[in-house]
Amino acid sequence: MARLYFQRNAASYWMLGVLCLAQVLLQGCDKFFDVRPDTSVVNPTTLKDFQEMLNNDSLALCNFMLADFTSDDLRLEDAHVSAAPASSYTQAWLWGASVWRPGEDDFMYNTAYSRILQMNIILDRVGRTAGKESDKELVKAQALINRAWYYLQLANSYGADYRAPVAATDLAVPLILAPDATVMPVRATVKAVYDRVLEDLQAAVASPSLPGMGQDVLHPGKAAGLALLARAYLYMGRYTEAQQAAEASLAIHSQLHKYTQDFAAPTSLLDLSRNPEVLLARMCIDYTFFGIRFTGFFIDPGLKALLGDNDLRRTAHFSGDQYAVGNMTNSMTCDYSVGVAEVMLIRAECLARKNDGAGAMEIVNTVRKNRLAQYSPLDGGTNVLKTVLEERRRELFYRGGLRLFDLKRLNRDNAFAQTVQRTKDDGITVQASLVPNSPRYLLPFSPVIIANNPAIIQNPR
Repeated sequence: MARLYFQRNAASYWMLGVLCLAQVLLQGCDKFFDVRPDTSVVNPTTLKDFQEMLNNDSLALCNFMLADFTSDDLRLEDAHVSAAPASSYTQAWLWGASVWRPGEDDFMYNTAYSRILQMNIILDRVGRTAGKESDKELVKAQALINRAWYYLQLANSYGADYRAPVAATDLAVPLILAPDATVMPVRATVKAVYDRVLEDLQAAVASPSLPGMGQDVLHPGKAAGLALLARAYLYMGRYTEAQQAAEASLAIHSQLHKYTQDFAAPTSLLDLSRNPEVLLARMCIDYTFFGIRFTGFFIDPGLKALLGDNDLRRTAHFSGDQYAVGNMTNSMTCDYSVGVAEVMLIRAECLARKNDGAGAMEIVNTVRKNRLAQYSPLDGGTNVLKTVLEERRRELFYRGGLRLFDLKRLNRDNAFAQTVQRTKDDGITVQASLVPNSPRYLLPFSPVIIANNPAIIQNPR
């Protein structure tokens, strides 16, 4: 499987743009499933060029591990904290005053904007190429979905959760919509980024050229676009629209993978292509963390208790308490894909919030029937919403920040707000605490980003 990683020394968008544009124009694309690129392409201008850019497996390779380290789903051993106290992983886990070391690149920010730049190049040029209009519209729709996925990740990692009264003033991330490497962007508001995500996704799924399912897990279809719409609406608290988008996605594709039938946690895009749940592939392959002590991180005791011993989601991902996916390749591998189970649980949450407890629990138990070694249905009892949210946590751990994003939005509700703590190996000694709505739920920008573009306002810590 071809791997293409973007590692950049400059973190401001304008310098990142120069470097990434050179990558696109000079190197071409590593195609999905190792189909070799046409190395004669030095300046993407034709429809075929843009199709090859969308067939680039780097679009599915990204790394938002620090968003997961900031959540309550994993823990670090005392030995790891001692071995690398200043690493971005340790500092993110401890919600440190300074996550990034001087001169350290922010791999999340850099990689995301390199992908966005590629999509902006496509969107800027594809309309002026020769070729069938339907083919050009398909390329445009898929580029819009890819761009929306990355902006939704960025906005929720670096910006506040969406709250309608203040979304027009809360800051998110720079919103770059054209391949102009000379721009020194400011941070757009949360509302501006979400408005663009919705606009892009709505335009994509409305395109008659976009099929229900893409030709493979790298190419999104309507089901993936609608799933992302459901995710965005859920984060915005627009539950009726989230439910409608989820149901429309599930009407196209709703197959689940039964974990008792030879399921193994994926370690490559090829693995994701074999999973019938995947609507749009995304994968993290991180070598740096494992290289610190040649061990994985560990499951948080709260998540461990929630999963229990009968849940194959636990046994598929952990060896004892240690996260073990990818370790044989000296890496940490996490599946960030947009999938059917998430869409089902979005619908379940919307139903629970509309007091349709029976409908919500039917969905939860359908998911669990495909996840447990020995299935027995759950009874939501008097708090179905709590049960649905617990199932979201069981299903969506280490998904590039989805748990962190849930914590941020749920902290606004006193019924679900919680103070998260980090303890030593003894399970008693508290190393750090994170109170609801703390500014440290937002990831800071690295000093390199600020130095290269002083127009970007740093998140408070």
